[in-house]
Amino acid sequence: MISSVDPFIAALAACVAGLACHGCVSGALWVSTARPRCTVRLIIGNTLALGLGVWSACTLEALALGPGSGPGRGLTCWIVPLALACVGQLCALVFVAGREPDLPAIAGSALAFAGAVAETQWSTLRTAGGLLDSTAARALAAGGLLLAFSGFAAALWLAFCRRGGSRRFGTPARVAFAVLLAIAVLALGVGMPHEAHAPQPAGNLLAARLLAVAIASVGGTALIIRQLIALYQNELEQRADRSRHDLAEAHARLHHIATHDPLTGLPSRNLIKERLARSLAERHHPGRTIAVAALDLDRFSAINHSLGHGVGDGVLVEIAHRLESAVPTPHTLARVGGDSFALLIDSMSARLEAHAITSAMVASLEQPFIVHGEEIRVRLSIGVSVCPDDARRGDDLLAHAEAALVTAKRNGGGRVLFFEPSMSDSMRERLALENDLRRALSAHEFEIHYQPQISTRTGRILSVEALLRWRHPRKGLIAPSSFIPLAEQTGLIVPLDAWVLREACRQARSWMTEDGLNLKVAVNLSAMQFRCPEVLDTIVSAVNGAGLEPRTLEIELTESALMVDPERSASALKLLRSMGVSIAIDDFGTGYSSLSYLRRLPIDKLKIDRSFIRDLPTSAMDESIVRAIVSLAHSVGLEVVAEGVETAEQLERVRALDCDQWQGYYCCVPQTAAELAARLAGDAAASSTGIRAALTRLLAP
Repeated sequence: MISSVDPFIAALAACVAGLACHGCVSGALWVSTARPRCTVRLIIGNTLALGLGVWSACTLEALALGPGSGPGRGLTCWIVPLALACVGQLCALVFVAGREPDLPAIAGSALAFAGAVAETQWSTLRTAGGLLDSTAARALAAGGLLLAFSGFAAALWLAFCRRGGSRRFGTPARVAFAVLLAIAVLALGVGMPHEAHAPQPAGNLLAARLLAVAIASVGGTALIIRQLIALYQNELEQRADRSRHDLAEAHARLHHIATHDPLTGLPSRNLIKERLARSLAERHHPGRTIAVAALDLDRFSAINHSLGHGVGDGVLVEIAHRLESAVPTPHTLARVGGDSFALLIDSMSARLEAHAITSAMVASLEQPFIVHGEEIRVRLSIGVSVCPDDARRGDDLLAHAEAALVTAKRNGGGRVLFFEPSMSDSMRERLALENDLRRALSAHEFEIHYQPQISTRTGRILSVEALLRWRHPRKGLIAPSSFIPLAEQTGLIVPLDAWVLREACRQARSWMTEDGLNLKVAVNLSAMQFRCPEVLDTIVSAVNGAGLEPRTLEIELTESALMVDPERSASALKLLRSMGVSIAIDDFGTGYSSLSYLRRLPIDKLKIDRSFIRDLPTSAMDESIVRAIVSLAHSVGLEVVAEGVETAEQLERVRALDCDQWQGYYCCVPQTAAELAARLAGDAAASSTGIRAALTRLLAP
């Protein structure tokens, strides 16, 4: 049994053991987060420091049992326990090095820590002499190992699980945990059965205490230096993190300043050119298009000159806000200087979206700005170019958009123009055509041709579509594709649409009263005409002026015309339906191509665009698209018309896919009213002759 325990040396042993246990847990945390190039160096340094700490604690524990219980005089008595301590620490740190450890890694590390403590303790006490190698001693050693493993496992688990989250298991808690663990392990070691030692002279006791101080100094110094290095390293990492964070914030601010306009906060010229280049580089999806628009405020300099640049800047900020609200994500609106802006549209239908967005932009500036109690009205001119139709390089797209913008401003401003080759090839020719177009309406150069829409089941003509034609005095008959876009860009489409409405209604009434033909007539309305506040009055005036029943009229609109302002469109269409006017969606499938809004809009008919009918006999994809449109349209009670039927094979597929009506050159080219009336009369006569012949055969004896 033990005769006595030196309290001074025992206290030193407890202090060193507490530092060692705390160092084990913090060392595991340290090496687990180390960068790969620092991991080996940290493992070696922590292994030596923690090994010395554990060895010092166990050696001091042996000295505390009495001056005669210290390590033996041989070198092995000092080296073996130290080597065991270092090897155990090395294994424990390797388990968790450079990664977020899981439960098996935590258990392995805890077992290595506990084994290092237990083996060093057992080896030190054995080499010190006096330890009774008995069953009780081995049982206590096993208990010490289990206790150390449980303590280290709990400490490591709490440390790793709490890292980055709750601070309830911080440094103070780890220190308390380490002290309790050290005291418990040392108490088990002291409690092991030892041989009793006779009291030693005072000189031997002093020598033992001096040796204990030396050993504690070695182990404690190593542990303290390790902890100071860890604290310094942690401070350096925190400073580095703060520096990286500050640098990232500064870089973000500088990048924002370099790529955004300081007045409006919109992207700058540099950013939109960068995004344009990226969009062009990524333009590999089939059908994907890119539109670039150049925007400029008409005569905005007058505001700066009359009211000052301060007021002008305030108006510019409000203008930017209105324009930005009209641009949906992910398209880009930028201020490129002064009162100039640019727009980038990257989508599968960039041209149609450009129509819708630029129209919304123009509409957003219709409301005046109130400055010092006075109304200020600002108009917007826009030029648009589209890739790949107009150009494939970014600089060319921007140049063509600028050319279209210049043309728009020269033609009075306040409008949207899409780039056409004539803008760069022959501006004079374009201006001449525009002047001729302005004169043509008053000169009665326009005429209407009609094309039948035929039932696929009965073959009867159910309605006719009114198609505008321009018979130029020198150039002859001009195709609609040559002048309709120009009329839309210049705003002349509005009076043209109104004239077509009146003339078509008058002709339908004439067929009814003079030829006995009861035909519904379909008239196309442009998006610009449909957005006019007086569009309903125009339609009502045309119907009433001709003395026509409203049910005889059908209005055809494109998807883009409806989706500029869906709520207003729904309200206008409901009023038309309440009058008895039918509504059809023209060129369906080329715009938004979504049937979700059809449930909210009072629509009667869909007209499938001719691009889906052209390859219908040979294209499985086009057939699938047409079948889907017909199925969905019929599910919501809509009729379907196939446009552009030109061959018998196309008509056969249209019938097989259950389209309700069809129209196209396979029936006839668009004809004048007189030609169509003569044809219908001839068809009626032929049908009557056939019926009489059939009746004669049936009644013959």
